[in-house]
Amino acid sequence: MNQLDSYYRALLAYRAVTEQNRDCNNFRNQLAKAGTENEKIVITRAICTIDEEWINEIELGLEFIEKAIKEERQFIYSNGEVLPVEKVKHVSTETVKHLAKHSNLIGKTDNTDDFIPDKLYTVERLNDYAVYENRFLYMLLSYLRDFVSLRYSKILELCNKYDGVLKIDKEALLPKQKVTLSICLHDERSDDPFLREQNGLKKILDRIDVILKAIISFLSTPLMEVAAKTPMLKPPITKTNILKMDNNFKGAVALYDYIISYTKPGYEIKEHKTEISPFQGETANEISDVLAMLSFLTYEHGLGIETTLKNNYDKEERERKDEAIRRREEKLLSAKKKLALSELSAGEYIAELENQIKALESRNSEVDSIRKELYRLRDKNEELIYKSFLSETKAEKISRDFEDSKNSFEKEIDDMKADFNARIRENLMKANAELKSVRDDYDAKISSAKDEARQIQDDFQNEVDNMKKLVEECEKTREQLLEQNRKLSEEKLCCEAKLKALKIQQNLMKDEDDFTEKESFAELEAEYEAFKKFYKSQWSKAKKKIRSRILTSENIKGKK
Repeated sequence: MNQLDSYYRALLAYRAVTEQNRDCNNFRNQLAKAGTENEKIVITRAICTIDEEWINEIELGLEFIEKAIKEERQFIYSNGEVLPVEKVKHVSTETVKHLAKHSNLIGKTDNTDDFIPDKLYTVERLNDYAVYENRFLYMLLSYLRDFVSLRYSKILELCNKYDGVLKIDKEALLPKQKVTLSICLHDERSDDPFLREQNGLKKILDRIDVILKAIISFLSTPLMEVAAKTPMLKPPITKTNILKMDNNFKGAVALYDYIISYTKPGYEIKEHKTEISPFQGETANEISDVLAMLSFLTYEHGLGIETTLKNNYDKEERERKDEAIRRREEKLLSAKKKLALSELSAGEYIAELENQIKALESRNSEVDSIRKELYRLRDKNEELIYKSFLSETKAEKISRDFEDSKNSFEKEIDDMKADFNARIRENLMKANAELKSVRDDYDAKISSAKDEARQIQDDFQNEVDNMKKLVEECEKTREQLLEQNRKLSEEKLCCEAKLKALKIQQNLMKDEDDFTEKESFAELEAEYEAFKKFYKSQWSKAKKKIRSRILTSENIKGKK
């Protein structure tokens, strides 16, 4: 709950209390009617219109900048030096070429006539990301950050600023009271959360916020962090071949040209004032209620009657709580009767019992606090009495009277406490017994319901298992039918191919039998594939028979 909600809730509660009193209503009405010509509220707000052209241009350009950063332009250079052979970590083709040109580096040979050089040339390749194009991107992003942040902060400052003025100068005459008011309130708020949420430019402001966050994220990339360590470029920029030819860098350069030539603020601000005068309806009533509260606070603290008002309030609260307990007891008795007649559920009755127990416990704690306060007042009274009277005789008499009063008071307190504790224990025992009985019945019903649910779950699981088996059988039957269908389709295609072959052999093919169309040719091709498959299977069987015949004839010749 924010501040506005808290104040609104407090105002409604305040109005609900004052409207129940006739004198409060009369006082408020008199204040609302008096001096209406000298009361007004003036609200000043800034109406902002944003030029979306620069937002669109930056959004488009950021896409090119993102792609340009991902290219990670770098310069690779070689650093070569001649080192003793024991310090060389790796060799390359440059090492061999250098050794071939500098034979003086070969110091000795071993017994196998192998040359062993004393020194070798090693090359180290280094990557340098601080090239001109990357430095240009860093400069562009820095310009964009300043360009966007300045406009964004200024727009937020103006659009979310609240400026309100309340002026009241009136005199109200009542039968026995005269109230003269002169108030001037000036309230200024910056970055107001309510105005920020209700701003009509919220969508555009969200776009600008996304742009600013994207720019900051690009500046935090490793490539831009390397470029940030180098001296920043200064206009005018040199358009290298990459800035001219590379599409991503061309888009970044176009954005750079746009922002350095953009001299407008990018937004337009108009001041709008709203004035309410005189106050009408609910506005007049609410403000008059607040003015009446100011009059009351002046009266209360001026006369010093805070303690009297607090005692009256505590007395009314105690009476209200006693009445609430009495009603709660009547409600509990009614609930018990309804439970016996099955007009109330066990859960609702249990809730009523628990509420009654909490109320009794709260009442007991209040009695203890009252007793402690009485003891404190008794001790304080004793101290004051002894300080007030200097005479020993009077002190002894007062002491005896005080002891008698103290004993009588303590006896009354003890009797009240014993009686109240006995009533609480009796009510608690009754409530606990009834609660235990209801809970036992409730647990029995719950156990029976759980058994029924378990049986239903088992039956459901059996049905699920049977359905799974049935689905598996249907799936097997489906696969068999699909296989039969596939075989029949192949046989059909094979037969149609045979039929066409026979027509060709018998010269029965006519000119109108044209297969050059797409669908006809596709059908012919399918028949060809099926017949080819049939041909291969038959040829495989024929080869087996031929092989068996040859082997059989050779065996016969061998025997002869």
